[in-house]
Amino acid sequence: MTQRSFHFAIAGIVLVTIAGAGLDVMEVDAAQYAGMSRDMLASDNWTKLYFRGHDYLDKPPLLFWLSALSFKLFGISNWSYKLPSILFAFLGLVATYRFTLLYSSREVARSASLMFGGSAAFLLMTNDVRCDTILTGSVMTAIWAGAAWIEQRRWWQLGVCAMAIGAGMLVKGPMGIMAPLLALIGHIAFAKRWDVFRDARWLIGILVIGILLIPMCIGLYEQHGIQGLRFYFWEQSFGRITGENRWKDDSSYFYFTHEVLWQMLPWTIFILVGILASVKEVVERTAREYFTISGIVLVFVAISLSHFKLPHYLYVILPLLAVLGARAWHSARSAWLFRTHGIVVILVWSLTVVLAAWSFPNGSVPFIALMLILVVVAVLILHRMADRSGLFLATFWIMMGIGITVNGHVYPQILHYQANAQAGKWAAENGYDRNHFFGMHLSGTALDLYAGFPVKWISNVGEANDVIGPGVAVYTDVIHREQLIQAGFRPKSEVVLQNYEVQLMGFDMIDPIKRYKAVEARFILIY
Repeated sequence: MTQRSFHFAIAGIVLVTIAGAGLDVMEVDAAQYAGMSRDMLASDNWTKLYFRGHDYLDKPPLLFWLSALSFKLFGISNWSYKLPSILFAFLGLVATYRFTLLYSSREVARSASLMFGGSAAFLLMTNDVRCDTILTGSVMTAIWAGAAWIEQRRWWQLGVCAMAIGAGMLVKGPMGIMAPLLALIGHIAFAKRWDVFRDARWLIGILVIGILLIPMCIGLYEQHGIQGLRFYFWEQSFGRITGENRWKDDSSYFYFTHEVLWQMLPWTIFILVGILASVKEVVERTAREYFTISGIVLVFVAISLSHFKLPHYLYVILPLLAVLGARAWHSARSAWLFRTHGIVVILVWSLTVVLAAWSFPNGSVPFIALMLILVVVAVLILHRMADRSGLFLATFWIMMGIGITVNGHVYPQILHYQANAQAGKWAAENGYDRNHFFGMHLSGTALDLYAGFPVKWISNVGEANDVIGPGVAVYTDVIHREQLIQAGFRPKSEVVLQNYEVQLMGFDMIDPIKRYKAVEARFILIY
């Protein structure tokens, strides 16, 4: 892969990301965080966190700080909320490249960064933006800079490592330090690099991390007392393993095993081969470095022990998986691996075409045409470069076509069914304020975000009697619409919306024949 090809590929990732940056923010988490960032800017209170006017104790403040700052600089919009997280995602690409370059060739380093940037998970993490996007960039930067410091002992490397760990802790708590430390200490133990601890400068790194955490700790203590600090340093992360944290589900210890398979598409085959090869090197003690496999295995075990699991928890180790995948790609000798990879690419491409042309046909023609054009480009690349580098670039550009189609066509179609967002936009566009727009038995983070204020809740017809009058609009569902009409609150007009939980999209939404059964009607009753 030439430098020019690599730069074009990075430009492709940028283009796909831009195509998704302006899309509506998804419920539940992303819309909540965007709304809290907007409220932080409006209140000018940067040390305490509030949600719908109440004290908030869950996530650390960095995402809110950065998004509020972005709102201040660029105005409140979908893309300005996502911008800081997107920049951290690209920082993760740079860190993946620089880390891989410490122990592998430039060709492998380029492949590793493009595997990460050309994965299904990168497409998702730069669209549905939560804390884990910033965490991923921070952790990979800390691992790269920490590894470089262990090998070269330059001051700036220690400083970057400490600041990246501080950023990770400010966005996701103790995981921000545990993930890079597990990778770094794993290497130190396997490689017997105990001399690192004789260099007292690492203590300065701890001091830098502590200084970065001071503003957050002051805010936590002032708002929540000692409980706030305990929650942050223990219960939020470690409490999910001990069971002390209130968030629990019934997922098994093997939950993330199948998550790896789809999140690293279309590179999954070589990711798995890379993991096996790295484990073999550890057993035989032939590896040049142990950061990668230590970070992957130890973090994977830690999050698998959690009593509450979500797919995006895996993001933090995806850059390391891309490193192993790139090494496997350039060292593989079996032709069947590349053939199997080709089949996977064809399947992913075909499923995207079906999704665009069959599930959401309106407006899909330009995107189908683009995907066909990029297939032709891929064939030309393979004709010109009949080797693994050609296959890699062909795969990458097909994936970019998929990314443009998903962000430019599929997501806009799906997000149309996020009724809370549509209702909030309607309220804002028609000049409704918090005293004239209400939700009856309906609320949501996207509703508040796009309305521009926390929408008040009406519990029953009796409460509706106190607020409904000329100039009022009520957002509700089928059952409560009928209750209002039967009670004599017949609207002058109404707006009908269709709702579906887009984050949990299943085949019932994909199948256009069954879709009408999957969506539910929502109404804005105008009085």
